[in-house]
Amino acid sequence: MGSISNSLTSPVTVYSGSSGSSNSSGSSNSSGSSNSTSASGIFAGTSEYSADLQNVITRAVQIASLPITLLQNQQTFLTGQSNELSTLDGDFSALQSAVQGIQTAMAGSSFNADVTNSDGSTASLVTATLSDGATEGVYAIDVKDIGAYATSITSNSWNSTETVPGQPDTFSLVVGNNSYSVQGSDDSAASVASAINTRYGNMVNATVVNVGTAASPDYRISLQSTTLGPTTLDIQTSTGTSLQRQQTTGRLAQYEVDNSGNTVTSASRTITISDGVSLTLLASDSGNPVDVTVTRSTSALDSALSRFTSAYNAAVKEINGQRGQSAGALQGSPILSELQHTLSAISTYSSSGPISGLADLGLALNDDGSLTYTEGTLLAADIGNSSAVAAFFGSATSGGFLQAATSALAKLENPTSGLLKNAETDVQTQIKNLGDQITAKQNQVSQLQTTLTNQMAAADAMISTIQQQYSEISSMFDAMQTAAKTYAA
Repeated sequence: MGSISNSLTSPVTVYSGSSGSSNSSGSSNSSGSSNSTSASGIFAGTSEYSADLQNVITRAVQIASLPITLLQNQQTFLTGQSNELSTLDGDFSALQSAVQGIQTAMAGSSFNADVTNSDGSTASLVTATLSDGATEGVYAIDVKDIGAYATSITSNSWNSTETVPGQPDTFSLVVGNNSYSVQGSDDSAASVASAINTRYGNMVNATVVNVGTAASPDYRISLQSTTLGPTTLDIQTSTGTSLQRQQTTGRLAQYEVDNSGNTVTSASRTITISDGVSLTLLASDSGNPVDVTVTRSTSALDSALSRFTSAYNAAVKEINGQRGQSAGALQGSPILSELQHTLSAISTYSSSGPISGLADLGLALNDDGSLTYTEGTLLAADIGNSSAVAAFFGSATSGGFLQAATSALAKLENPTSGLLKNAETDVQTQIKNLGDQITAKQNQVSQLQTTLTNQMAAADAMISTIQQQYSEISSMFDAMQTAAKTYAA
């Protein structure tokens, strides 16, 4: 049987940030702002140099904010990668579900069973129940005897009087060669029957019946074994007195499968004649076997393969969109090759046997890596050799295409070790760490801006004071010169 090989054993780096980025673990939420810090701390200076001082602050803040811009660019790029990984995760998760859908279509729920007499008419001797493991085929079942359950009933009207008033008596329930203690809340037939069903309902069903009239009731306890076959059913008092009368000793069911000549006995009327094929015996007609024909619905498989094709092509389209001139956020990422490898291995899976590949079932591989599904090819293959179709698909746990595809996709989608899941977590961690760095640097720039603003405000105040003093001295000097000229004249 073929296999899907894969190399998804080592972690794939989706993006390696430039100098200053971090790959530590953390949450996916970014705590950094999406805008660079700008110089907004403008002070109202009074000196003629206040505008120059404000320009110093602005320039210093702009230079200090350059690393924040670089970090934000990295964060934006990684956010694009995270979004694309999330989309791919959804596509491959849908493909995984589609593969599981094929498994369901090949399981017991998609099989039908028809029970017919030798003349083709509907038979009523048995009913069939199908489950996982069922395969197509025809089974002949000769119901020789559907068996009987052992039964007994109280010989006389049930005596509800307690030996010691207020203290319920203890009775013994006898099933075959074994005896079991029974005590009700009182000695009434209903209470004792309830106690039997509560403790020993897996062996015996106890019911209270009125064999008298409504006006003159005669309550008794009826016992019936839960399995077919001969056995003794009795209720005895503490002194060993028997209270029951055996009605039916019971018989095992008897049947023969496929005219084997081997008569099989069963303690149950529900029997299993093949993996996933169970029958319930309803009536007997010894010597006149009925046929149970098990078939699988091709329509269920057709629908499953159609959904598989759509999911597969969606994944192919998304990967192709990350390459070429209009490439997406994951362009050049090694993870694309790993994902493409998985898809290719699934679509080219091969097996020895009449059905060797998906093309034999109508799924043709196109040049762009997508699949085209032709329903008629599947119908012809399934009608012509349904067992070969079943052998090719196998199951998720027992070989074939389904096991190979399930295993390959699990390596991508496993919640704890899947390649896509880990890649998403890694990128989200980087985004969070960048956000933390951005927040820290924004706080540093804000502190720088506050410090510079305070310093420049102080400098401006000093310059303003010096200018005022200079103006006053200059005025005094001018006045002195004017006065000197006046006296000289």
